[in-house]
Amino acid sequence: MRRISLKYARPGMVLGYPVFDPYGVKLLDTNVKLDEHNLKMLIKMKVNEIFIQDSRVYDIISVPLIPPEIEGRASAVLRQLMIETRISGRLTLEGVRNVGSVVEAMVNHIHFSTIGEPSVAGIMSREDFIYIQPVKAAILSLIVAHKLKWDRSQLTSLGMAAMLKDIGYAELPEEVLRKPDELTKEEVAKLREHPALGQRLLRQFNGKDTNIATAIMQHHERWNGSGYPLGLRGARISPLAQMLAIADSYTELISVSPWRTRVYMPHEAIEFIMAYSGEYFNPEMVDAFVKQIPCYPAGLTVELNTKEVGIVSDSKRGFIGRPVVRICYHPKEGILQQPYDLDLSKPDFQSKFIVKILDYF
Repeated sequence: MRRISLKYARPGMVLGYPVFDPYGVKLLDTNVKLDEHNLKMLIKMKVNEIFIQDSRVYDIISVPLIPPEIEGRASAVLRQLMIETRISGRLTLEGVRNVGSVVEAMVNHIHFSTIGEPSVAGIMSREDFIYIQPVKAAILSLIVAHKLKWDRSQLTSLGMAAMLKDIGYAELPEEVLRKPDELTKEEVAKLREHPALGQRLLRQFNGKDTNIATAIMQHHERWNGSGYPLGLRGARISPLAQMLAIADSYTELISVSPWRTRVYMPHEAIEFIMAYSGEYFNPEMVDAFVKQIPCYPAGLTVELNTKEVGIVSDSKRGFIGRPVVRICYHPKEGILQQPYDLDLSKPDFQSKFIVKILDYF
C-alpha cells in the first residue's frame, strides 16, 4: 500500500487501510473505492493522508504501531478532560483515570506489537491541535523510551506527563489559545505560564506521581539552560521532561500550529532535532529518537538524486535517512514494468540519496 496526501486522492482509488477522524471514529474502511462524495467528507474532516492500494507495493505493510482507534480515543479523553478542567478549575479523578487507561493501552501495544511503525502524520487542524498534539508526542516519546529499556513504571509516567503536559492551557484565555494572528509579547508571556499552571493542577490531585508534575513543569526547559520557566540545564532537567521536549518539538514542527504557519516534512523535523542536539536537547536521547522515528516512512513516494523515483518499502529504522526504496521509474527506462528494491543503507548505494518527497506518482 502507498500513502498519499489527501489533496492528491482521486475518485476510483481504493483504500488500503481504514481512515479515521482525529478522535478515532472510523470514516471509511479498507477496500472502499473513493468517489466525489467520500472525498469531500474526508476534506471536511481534515484528514491529512490516506493509504491506497497499489499493485507495485502490494506487499508493503505500512500501518501505525499504535492503532488509530487508541490514538483517537486518547485525543477524545484529553479533550473532555481539558473542557471539564476549564469549567471547574480542577482535575477530576475520573478524567485522570481515563487518561491513565489510554496510556496503559499505548504501553501495552508498544510492548507486544510485532508490526507497524511510528506515525509521523502531522495535525492539520488548528482548532484541534491542543487536544491531538500531546497524544502524538506521548506515542513517539513512549516508542523511544521503550527502545531505551525504560521500565513500565517509567513509561507510564512518561505517557501521563506527555498527555497532560499542556493541561495548563485550560486556565488560559481562549482568545490567546485560538488567536489566528501573531501573539503580542504579553500574550507570549501568558502562554508560557502553562507549565507552572499544569504542575499546580496536577498537585491539586492528591496522590499523583510527583515525577509527572515535575516533567510537566520542565518540558520547555532546554539542555543548554535557554528554556523556561526556570532556565534549568543538563541533568538538572527531569529525564521524563528531557524525552518529552524532543517529542513535543518534533510533533509541533510537522503540524499546523495555532502559533506557527510553516509545516515541516518529517525528514526536515528530524534534521532540526539533530541540529539542536546538545543545545536544546539531550544528545543521547536525540540519537535514540532519530534512530526510531523514520525520516521516510513506508509507503512514501520519493525521488533520488539520480532522478529515480520510487516508494519507500522499508523505513529501516536505525539507519537515519537511508530507507529501502522500491524503484518504479528510471530516467533512462521510464516507468518500470518490474520495480526493484534499492537499500540505501548498503555501502554500494552510498552515493544515492533522497532529494525530494513526491505526493503522487
